[in-house]
Amino acid sequence: MFSRMFFAAVGLGAGVAVGIWTIRKLQRTSQQLAPDRLVARAGETASGLGARLTQAIEIGGAAARAKEAELRAAYVNGRGVDEHAGH
Repeated sequence: MFSRMFFAAVGLGAGVAVGIWTIRKLQRTSQQLAPDRLVARAGETASGLGARLTQAIEIGGAAARAKEAELRAAYVNGRGVDEHAGH
């Protein structure tokens, strides 16, 4: 009889603990999915994406200008462009 009461109490305690954990997890998730939080996170993501895109464009432009200067210097010096370069 003691064994049944013990395991019933353990089961009840485990059920209460899991229930409390589940409720807290659901509350945290609902707070994270609140409209104002979603808007704030979307804004942060968009601004980060814009900054990375701007940086990539700047790096690409600098690389293009450097290559163009290199090709112009080769042309001006009369060396021409090596057809096998880069192969």
